[in-house]
Amino acid sequence: MTGTVWHKALWELTALLLLAEFSNCEFPVKTAYPPTDLEIMDPGRLGQLHINWTVPAILRNVTDCFVRFQLEYNNTYENRSRIVRIRERSYSAQFDLEKDNHVKVQILVSGPCVNSSMEVQSPPVEAVLNAQRKGIPGSKINYSNCVFYNWEYMECIWDKGKVQHPDYQYRLYYWHKGMEQAEECPQYIASEGNKIGCRFNRRFLMDFTEFNICINGSTEGHPLQPAYFTKQIQNLVKPSAITTLSLESLSNGQLSLKWSPSVGRIPHQCLEFEVESGPVGDGELMKYITRESSILISRLHGHMRVCLRVRCRVNHFCADSHFWSDWSSSLCLPAEPRLPYILESGSSDGLESDGVTDLMQVSGLASGQSTAY
Repeated sequence: MTGTVWHKALWELTALLLLAEFSNCEFPVKTAYPPTDLEIMDPGRLGQLHINWTVPAILRNVTDCFVRFQLEYNNTYENRSRIVRIRERSYSAQFDLEKDNHVKVQILVSGPCVNSSMEVQSPPVEAVLNAQRKGIPGSKINYSNCVFYNWEYMECIWDKGKVQHPDYQYRLYYWHKGMEQAEECPQYIASEGNKIGCRFNRRFLMDFTEFNICINGSTEGHPLQPAYFTKQIQNLVKPSAITTLSLESLSNGQLSLKWSPSVGRIPHQCLEFEVESGPVGDGELMKYITRESSILISRLHGHMRVCLRVRCRVNHFCADSHFWSDWSSSLCLPAEPRLPYILESGSSDGLESDGVTDLMQVSGLASGQSTAY
């Protein structure tokens, strides 16, 4: 074999080996190509959006590379950017549809084909879903306040927008992950012929997940500006007021107060209680927090009439936020009771309805008469 033929055969063999190595990605990857066909899809779930992309052809058949995707988007709940790294080629997240939503995706490659301990990152690609800027300016509702009463039913009340018109008719739509698609309010609350809220029975609700709400509407064929809200309904629970109490004055000068939580769906271990104690009229009020359904309190005002009352809320082990229940009726002891002295709710001897300042939480319902339909 001549030198020329030998060199030609050697070059062809080298080329074949390089081609084989290339096909197995056993060569140093210095540049990762960005993903393609990035898109943000709105399936009509009132803020739950799907993000999809594809992998460039050069990386589709690699066997000795570890390929991941870095996704950056604006976190609706924390109002800041969030970065996640995943192996899947799609992702779902909650977005605020009243804002422009930007999504960036890039590819991260590591493994033997990189020939380095470092990851190779592609340039990011970006997609934007623009806000839905439509409707009569100023017609968007001012706020929406939802209360989940006793973990049994929820009412959402809204206030009209800055620009009001007697023909404005608002509508509420909702969605959670137990639903195929968004649906309209099952039972509207109305005041003077206008829809001001929506009532949800328990079967329409799902806790510990996003509960998405859109309130929009129209007037004379023109759309009103939509408003979007995302709630975690277990954080909106307002327990019923406590109605069963007993108060006993003990010989050692202490007061023993016991109560029974109202019957409902809230587990007892999810409740905490606040007891308020103080003299009738002017005097300092003492407050105590407990997870038990009884408490012993030292009587600090032996020469004065003393009243006690209780309210409850969902504790931080079961929810991130909460509403206090309304206060129970007050039980009041005379200034110098004969011992033993026992009072129970429903007893006319010690029941006070006006003896202590009422500190009830506002439920969020609009004042005035309202009806549901």
